[in-house]
Amino acid sequence: MSDLSIAIQHTPYRAERRKWAQAMIEHLRSENRSENPSIPLAVIRDTRREGCWPTYRRTLEAAGQASHHLVLQDDLRLCKDFIRSVKEVIRARPENVIALYTNTRAVLTARDRGESWVERSGAAGPAVIWPTDLIAEFLQWQDRHIDRNFPWDDVRVSMWLMKTSKRAFATVPSLIQHLGCGFSTLGLNGPSKVAAWYIGDDRSALEIDWSQGLSSPVKDSTHIHPEWWEHFQE
Repeated sequence: MSDLSIAIQHTPYRAERRKWAQAMIEHLRSENRSENPSIPLAVIRDTRREGCWPTYRRTLEAAGQASHHLVLQDDLRLCKDFIRSVKEVIRARPENVIALYTNTRAVLTARDRGESWVERSGAAGPAVIWPTDLIAEFLQWQDRHIDRNFPWDDVRVSMWLMKTSKRAFATVPSLIQHLGCGFSTLGLNGPSKVAAWYIGDDRSALEIDWSQGLSSPVKDSTHIHPEWWEHFQE
């Protein structure tokens, strides 16, 4: 059994997302050929136009039996040696939710300190590693506390992390770049929706020392708009 599974959250009715998703799939399949055992890869398509949250939920539910599950959106570029790099990240922090992307300026502070982590109060972002045993807990929690029609999947995750006092982290640098900063399915577009520091397409994160900053990482908050909290119930 593999210790990792991967699922891509895909919006197939947009041409640019089909192109990006296909490039990601080819990248992952190419790297997966050298894995033993091979890593399960699922593409979860929003064929009924249900929206982000229902599709994200199905993407989480595709985790299977692996110890960790990586959820990717369909508008990303991946670094070199991506799969093996993800496994190294997991070895460093096996018990935590980890974002492989962030656009926060705290990344630059961590970089100046020679550290490889930012601790965040939430986990917004298009590439998140989940310890599989936390997925059911999150889904049950959000069923009890968050309006079923609330559309933002990563805000749900951040609410759960904040309310349950769980620690979440982001890698420094980001291992993916966000290509869809002008093509959000929810209209959340903007030039800031890119990684504060992306390692680069042709660089491998296997060279990074993930032990740097483990004990006392730079801390950063995740902003949740007050009107979004109106969809939360104790």
